[in-house]
Amino acid sequence: MNLNQLAKKLFPAFIERAENLKPCRIFLSASDMKTRAVTRHAVADNPADAWTFALEKLKEALGSNKPTILRADWVIEIQSATWEEFLNLIGKTRRNYFRQGIALDSEFKLAFTECELNGNAMLYKESSAKCFFRQDLSNKYCKIRFGCDFPNMEPTSPVVIFTTAGAFFSEDEKTPLPIISKGLAAGHREISHTDSDVMLKLARSGARYLASQVQKNGKFIYGHWPCFDKNVPKYNTLRHFSSAFAMLDVYATYKMGEMKIGSAINKVLKHGVENFIKYRTLPDGSEAAYLVETDAKEIKLGGLGLTLISLVKHSELMKTKKYYPLMNCVARAILTMQKPDGSFVHVLNSEDFSVKEEFRIVYYDGEAIFGMMRLYSITHEEFLLNASEKAFKKFIASNHWKNHDHWLSYATNEFNIYRPKREYFEFGINNFLAFLPFIYHRDTQFPTLLELMMAADSMLERMKTMPEMADLLAKVPLEDFYAAMEARAKNLMNGFFYPELAMFFKRPESVAGSFFIRHHAFRARIDDVEHFLSGFVAYRRYLARRDHDPQPSEALLNAKAEGTGLVNIQVGK
Repeated sequence: MNLNQLAKKLFPAFIERAENLKPCRIFLSASDMKTRAVTRHAVADNPADAWTFALEKLKEALGSNKPTILRADWVIEIQSATWEEFLNLIGKTRRNYFRQGIALDSEFKLAFTECELNGNAMLYKESSAKCFFRQDLSNKYCKIRFGCDFPNMEPTSPVVIFTTAGAFFSEDEKTPLPIISKGLAAGHREISHTDSDVMLKLARSGARYLASQVQKNGKFIYGHWPCFDKNVPKYNTLRHFSSAFAMLDVYATYKMGEMKIGSAINKVLKHGVENFIKYRTLPDGSEAAYLVETDAKEIKLGGLGLTLISLVKHSELMKTKKYYPLMNCVARAILTMQKPDGSFVHVLNSEDFSVKEEFRIVYYDGEAIFGMMRLYSITHEEFLLNASEKAFKKFIASNHWKNHDHWLSYATNEFNIYRPKREYFEFGINNFLAFLPFIYHRDTQFPTLLELMMAADSMLERMKTMPEMADLLAKVPLEDFYAAMEARAKNLMNGFFYPELAMFFKRPESVAGSFFIRHHAFRARIDDVEHFLSGFVAYRRYLARRDHDPQPSEALLNAKAEGTGLVNIQVGK
């Protein structure tokens, strides 16, 4: 299609929704998905004229370029302010979470939509947790858009802050689709968080994206900064294996597998095993295998656990014992890092296996136990279960549940299958219970929160079949639990690079169909994507049994996002 054909398809959807706007302020944006969208806008007394004027400007700007997607955004609300007031407003807003556009004059001669502002990082500064006006990047885009620098604004200079409604049409869609106007979902199509097919489509898209990031040698392109079309530097072998695990999660949803994803998984595992594993002969003559971070020359406990979960998953899905010897060696390596009291050393120097850091991050413990328990599920080697139980006794004694760790949720659920003792179920419940307000209210994507909830959900479902756990289960506010779970899934859908969002970044095709973390400059890193995938795949299993809309309690609705609004129920007391 050319621009005229796209416009012919989109115009009726626009005019139907904007026919009463007088004056009408409209922005039209078009992209071939290879280059950043070109945006032009117009103001007229009626929608039809505004469309015509904006379309003519867009045609001139595009020249011979043939777009594949056309998006219309029209102003539905305005708020007058001064430049100082605008700076104060964004200074209180989480970076990249300013969801409105701005005009620098009442006549909208210089105006930018929210997608233009964020897609060009005009309000982003890495060192600031809040939005921060970037004169340099604003100048750069303003020259492209209007042929001039961004004006030097005085504190009293007028600014119009505006909200838009929108719609778009692309060659991949049968009809124009509306765009959400307000809230955390503003800027992309309307989509249901309770539609299992939608969840599957998003998860598979993310897995195909990860597969596309696997190079010929089996190493990932680690990550991408889409505002600038720059790759994230360095590498992390821990995330190399955990990303393979997420791809395997999605691969399992295909009845006959999926060749591109399956091939990419095999390359990733082969590269990791051949390049990142270091063997060591132990005093008893057995072999241990360690995952090495080559740049830092260190061994991370968590990396060993994630190596196991990916290799176990691969062994199950591909029905192979190819990696069994290696997995046993990795398990032995984990045991060399476990102390007599059940706790673990977190980081070793890879050159001599000396201790580098006793503790680094809370995730490593859960990753290690989850890995060992997944290996136990296929080998039933008693030493794996015993070492895990030893660790859990230490976790309980140290109230490790206070970290609300998603990997610990995975580990607890897996461990409880084989050690279904009350104390371990209590631990698993406490791992999420006091955290429900944070999980429900958190505005950022935070994909690991859905993983935490889904692992806990599996544990709770098993408890429902155990009469001896009925009184313990009764202490869990299940409606709040499910409401928080669904809130996370709904929020995660705002972290998908729909074409109508991706089009505003420097090279849309490099990120379209992947997932991003908004407050990190829309970063699409392999571990960011992996957590979305595993969460969505597990969430689909919940949707298969969902029978009503969960209703959150007043306590949850009014709680603070920091997680302090509900009193934790000490289920063990």
